[in-house]
Parts: sequence; structure tokens; C-alpha cells
Amino acid sequence: MKQGADLQSLIGYQVQRANLRMDADARAALADHDLSPAKMTALILIRDNPGCDQTALGRALSINRSSAMKLVNILVDKGLIERRPGRDLRTNALVLLPHGEAQLAAMMKAMRASDAQMTARLSAAELRTLLDLLDRIGPDDTESE
Repeated sequence: MKQGADLQSLIGYQVQRANLRMDADARAALADHDLSPAKMTALILIRDNPGCDQTALGRALSINRSSAMKLVNILVDKGLIERRPGRDLRTNALVLLPHGEAQLAAMMKAMRASDAQMTARLSAAELRTLLDLLDRIGPDDTESE
């Protein structure tokens, strides 16, 4: 379908279109692992923040408490992470298991290949610029948590 000048000039629309294409390719790349990009992101966050709780994970993923619990349950059922006693009786500390680490390494390989395919028309300098510009538009504000 034809896109007029109005749609072509809207950054949010163009970013969303690119995101839809990237997400579809990422889902295909992760199909063999039976996990979505969001679940892989959760594994990375748990790996990088060992002992984090479901609430912090949910905030980092911008999902509600119920969705975070469902996501964690899936990752536990797949043997990728485990819940351990948390800082108090109401929380659980999330820890990536060795099987999860191995799966994550394979998923990252698949995702890097997907990213490379999706950005193949960009030079190395353009790719660095794109990453810089995306960081400026949506800086990571979860580091302070």
C-alpha cells in the first residue's frame, strides 16, 4: 500500500514499521528455541542482574505483575531459570541456570545473525549512528533500578 508524505515523515510510524519487521525476523530466528524475543530479553536481564525479583524484571520489561509471573513460570518450567529465596519472605531471587545460559548463548547467536541480515544494507558507520540515534530517542532508564 502506498505511503504518503505524512506517514513517511512520522518518525514513530517509521520506527514502528522497522520494529515490526525486526520482530518478525527475530521470532523466526528464535523459533527453534520456542521462546519469544521478550522471553529472551528476560533471560538476558536475569543473567545480567542475578538475584533480581519478579517485580524488578516486570518493570524492566514494562509488563504488569501478573504477566511477569506468567513469564517467570514459563522460564522456570523450561528449566532456564530458578527461583531462590529473596531478600525477604515476599520475594524470590531469579537466577539463570546452566541450561538457560547455554540456551541463551545459542539464542544470541541466532539473534546476531538476524540483526546482521536486517541491517545488511547499512555500513558499519551507519549502524553505529543508528544505534546512537536510537539510544538518544529512547535512553535506557532502567539502570537506576
